[in-house]
Amino acid sequence: MRLLPLQWAAIVLIVLDASVVVFTTNGEPALPPWWNFVAVPASAALGVLMLVRSRASLQVGLWTSVRHLRESLPMWALTLAALAFCGGWIIGISTSSARSELGDLNYENGQYTATRKHKPVKVLTEEQYDAAQAADQRTYSAFGLAIAGGVLGFAGVVRRIEETG
Repeated sequence: MRLLPLQWAAIVLIVLDASVVVFTTNGEPALPPWWNFVAVPASAALGVLMLVRSRASLQVGLWTSVRHLRESLPMWALTLAALAFCGGWIIGISTSSARSELGDLNYENGQYTATRKHKPVKVLTEEQYDAAQAADQRTYSAFGLAIAGGVLGFAGVVRRIEETG
């Protein structure tokens, strides 16, 4: 079964997001801070594009969707979609809950601080600040990974519904 260009784009985002998740575990951000504002919207844009381009009615049952999923994707892509979707949600939720203690990160007057509701909470060292930024990147990339995994799988379901519809 050939993959759609949309599914290949989702695979590229999965690989990129998974790389960021892996490379930020050492406490250093893997990419510039602007990546936090790209990871999730890029994956969400693929999902919106998939839904806009679909001409099929998406009202099918759970077991029909699972059958369509198995029929539309090769086993490696199905495994990748499942790992990305489930792993992204697990990593994203666990990282965001651990990271939420600090609040917003700031760098002003040569000092790294974490603020909550515009009040300084804590002065951070550069290592703590980098670790917090890496956790932010890991969180956003993990959620982008989950969305891209969902797009990879769901695009196959949409294609099968259109073909049988």
